Amino acid sequence: MTELIGYAASALVAVSLLTSNVLRLRVLNLAGAVVFVVYAAITGAWPVLTVNLFVASIDLWHIIVLNSKKDVFKLMRVETANPLLANFLAYHARGIWQFFPDFDLAKLPDPRCIFILRNLLPVGLFVYTEQRPDISIHLDYVAEDYRDLKSARYLFNRPQNTETFEGFSGFTALSGSAKHTSYLRRMGFEEDGVKKGLFRKKI
Repeated sequence: MTELIGYAASALVAVSLLTSNVLRLRVLNLAGAVVFVVYAAITGAWPVLTVNLFVASIDLWHIIVLNSKKDVFKLMRVETANPLLANFLAYHARGIWQFFPDFDLAKLPDPRCIFILRNLLPVGLFVYTEQRPDISIHLDYVAEDYRDLKSARYLFNRPQNTETFEGFSGFTALSGSAKHTSYLRRMGFEEDGVKKGLFRKKI
């Protein structure tokens, strides 16, 4: 049992080093350090306990700082001919394909594109077509380092966004994977009772 605790601590630390999200890295590393403290206390490895108490304190401090940081979000409309849009799509092509394998901007009729800016950095791209009274979502992508749902909450839940989507009653999105379905539910989307895989959210 003691060895299993040690292996679990090592696994948590190893997994934390594989993630690119800074907050997630700190949380996993903190969990690993805490489990190492338990392991060290059981085995009497006091140097290991001391070091991991120090590591846990540093991780906790960074988590508090990251959670208290106030990010500035903005939405920026962009034309389909804008070079920044083409470069963003090319740079994030692999990630976009993983979540939206059928996405093809060129095939969409009159697509509308919005960059989600976080501290003036374009971290997300929202592409939709107008199918009144709804907005039909074709791409809702955020760069891997910024997938903490803050950008999505700003896009879908902030009151000022009613001006951006004025005249529409809701969003619709087709889910092609379990992860995407989970994300849509967390954002307040509800599955359509008629068409399987179609989700709706009121504006």
